[in-house]
Amino acid sequence: MLLGSVLGSFANVCIWRLPRGESIAWPPSHCTHCEGKLRPWHMVPVFSWLVLRGKCAMCGGPISIQYPLVELSTAILFGIIGYRWGISLQTATYCILTLALIIIIGTDLSHREIPDQVSLGASAVLGAIALATLNWHALLGGLVLFIILFLIAVASRGGMGGGDIKLSLAIGLALGWKLGLVALVAAFLAGGALAVILLIRGKRGKMLPFGPFLAAGAWIAMFWGEWIIELYWNFSLLLWRW
Repeated sequence: MLLGSVLGSFANVCIWRLPRGESIAWPPSHCTHCEGKLRPWHMVPVFSWLVLRGKCAMCGGPISIQYPLVELSTAILFGIIGYRWGISLQTATYCILTLALIIIIGTDLSHREIPDQVSLGASAVLGAIALATLNWHALLGGLVLFIILFLIAVASRGGMGGGDIKLSLAIGLALGWKLGLVALVAAFLAGGALAVILLIRGKRGKMLPFGPFLAAGAWIAMFWGEWIIELYWNFSLLLWRW
């Protein structure tokens, strides 16, 4: 969880800087209001925000609650993954994907953008792991999900963004083709349900960023995918016998 909170702080830097075309390495962390350089004790994940009561120590400007929420969410997810899969390559794979998903949720909600540095960067690392371990299920998963979303984008004439297609590659490489398909189904069901709700409420022209739904679908598949697949096959077998 400690590693997760630290990487959550890094995720906040990416969420703020990448959509603005800024370097994530330079300049050093600073207040977005007064540009004052942050000291190490100003950047302790979650704790510093609580101690400073959500305000800059130098100018008193407000610090968004997004910062501790991202840090805490990343820490909790990393903790759950580590607890469930222990010290393993699968834990590393799922943590890499989770960090990318956290960043992508932030950028897609704030700027309707999924940075290539995140989606393709995660895909490159996950692809290298799959190749090094000869994990053909992962490689097939990346290919299958990429093709599915690419075909949807073509059929919908731009209804699916390029960033979503590249993100699906990373999800498939991390989860494999079976859990990857579960992730896609969960994402489309969740996105469709919210779209229906918005239509009922009269918000007909509102476009929804799909990145957060892909992220939610990936986590659903990650934690409950095997159970969902087993439930599906048992239900299908029951219908066949009936």
